[in-house]
Amino acid sequence: MKDTNMRQHKTCKTGFSNRLGNFPEYIFSVLAKKLKEVELETGREVLNLGPGSPDIPPSEKYLAKLHDFIAESNAHKYPGYGPIEEFTCAIQNWYRRRFEVKLEDDEIYVIAGAKDAISHLPLALIDDGDEVLVPDPGYQGYVGPILMVNGKHVSYNVDSARNENAAKTKKDFVKPSISIKDLEQKVTKNTRFIWVNFPSNPRGDTVEKEDLRLLVNFCKDFGLWLIYDNAYSEITYGDYIAPSILEVDGAKDISLEVGSFSKTFSFAGYRIGYVAGNSEVIAALAKVKSQMDSGVSRPLQKLVAYALNNYDYDWHDSMIETYNQRRHIIASYLEKLGLEFDLPRAGLYIWAKIPSNYADSEEFVIEMLQKKHVLFTPGAAFGRNGDKYVRVSICADVSNIARYIN
Repeated sequence: MKDTNMRQHKTCKTGFSNRLGNFPEYIFSVLAKKLKEVELETGREVLNLGPGSPDIPPSEKYLAKLHDFIAESNAHKYPGYGPIEEFTCAIQNWYRRRFEVKLEDDEIYVIAGAKDAISHLPLALIDDGDEVLVPDPGYQGYVGPILMVNGKHVSYNVDSARNENAAKTKKDFVKPSISIKDLEQKVTKNTRFIWVNFPSNPRGDTVEKEDLRLLVNFCKDFGLWLIYDNAYSEITYGDYIAPSILEVDGAKDISLEVGSFSKTFSFAGYRIGYVAGNSEVIAALAKVKSQMDSGVSRPLQKLVAYALNNYDYDWHDSMIETYNQRRHIIASYLEKLGLEFDLPRAGLYIWAKIPSNYADSEEFVIEMLQKKHVLFTPGAAFGRNGDKYVRVSICADVSNIARYIN
């Protein structure tokens, strides 16, 4: 009886980490809850044009091999830390073919999707109070992990030179402009690295190799690491071909490239990607990850190796064509909502300016969700410069879009 009473009166003496107050809930987690609320209240399905989650199934050729790899006798075992040999060789061969870049074994590491590296790199590269330069507008997944380790994110502006005929032709428009002078003004003695993302999320901005050369030189001048997010390199339209930061001479001295197979092969749910470049940064990241996980699934590493070595170009071309068709379908309906936009040369989104009668992007998004049952992502989620914009994903079946927007 005495023991029972003790158990009844026992209370937890601990709370939660103070760092939970350093960062907000991830935007897509918040939006998913709002979407469910509206669907439950109205009994109507919402057309979700918010997240960039590829909905086109992977190539059947790849899926057939995945079954084979899962059936292998050692598939269930711990994969070990770092990439298996097949994965490393496949990345090396692909970089040689695709970018004309040679990679050594210690310049490649396997990760559980790009976000794996994004979340763990701050643990490897910064201390309390250190600063990281992040793009605005830009992917806000960069920010949370910095705040979690008591770092500080410093936003830099990403502007664009607009093609005067873009609004009429709906053709490629984005020539991003990152002012080196602006970056120099943002650097302090506490700055440790910069996030650079092209083709970009949310806007689909693209660059040429010469643009990247300026950024490499800037980082060398100021002694900064350059972390290059190239997750959308294979989602491009027309004749545009996205470069790698590692194509720039000397980039390996200070650069790490983050790659993902979520978009390239529609492997988003499999959670596998890679980092390539500076071996010191890779070693630091590997040390952090050795405490966080036990490696990436061997069957998935073999799947990626097979996909890279046996590229299904017919499937890839069909995927790109589907996305391109969706862009134009969605564009015609966005115009009916009074949105202004241009179609970029890459990526899975349309970045659109909201009508001037709305106070901000959140007001517009909530109204569209409640009245039209269409969900966009508020541009403010990507930084202060996005407050008058929304990001519209093309990762959804829009064959019935007329039911929502007319």
